[in-house]
Amino acid sequence: MLNFTVTFFITVANFLVLFFILKKLLFKPVTAFMEARAKKIKDSLADAAIMQGKAEELKSRYDELMANADAEAERLVRDGEERAREEAKALLEKANAEAAETRRRGEEAAEREREKARQELAGDIAALVAEVAGRLVGRAAAAEDQRAAEHLVRELEAGRAR
Repeated sequence: MLNFTVTFFITVANFLVLFFILKKLLFKPVTAFMEARAKKIKDSLADAAIMQGKAEELKSRYDELMANADAEAERLVRDGEERAREEAKALLEKANAEAAETRRRGEEAAEREREKARQELAGDIAALVAEVAGRLVGRAAAAEDQRAAEHLVRELEAGRAR
């Protein structure tokens, strides 16, 4: 059978005293430390979940802004290309108008030069005709002969122009 001696009771008493002393000095502070740590971890996890929610919200706003920025950039490029086409068209029309004006002025100047040359040539022809007629008749060309020759040349020119 079991033999309970005094040593057994003293050992049990020592164990109980040691247990209560350790419980008071060690178990309560360690338990409080562990509970504080568990609470801190729990709070950190809750803060992390909140931060993750905010990060996801910011990411969705960022994605939306980037999509809008891409669309805006495409619109700006299209507008710029359209403006460039319109400006190029306006410049081309302006250049064509200037070229047409320059051509018109050139043609007018050429026509004036032709007319001037024609008049000079008509005067020279009239003088030659009067001189030739005078030589054929045997006399010097008079001013009246010159006028008659000029009149004849003008009539011939007018008939040719018709």
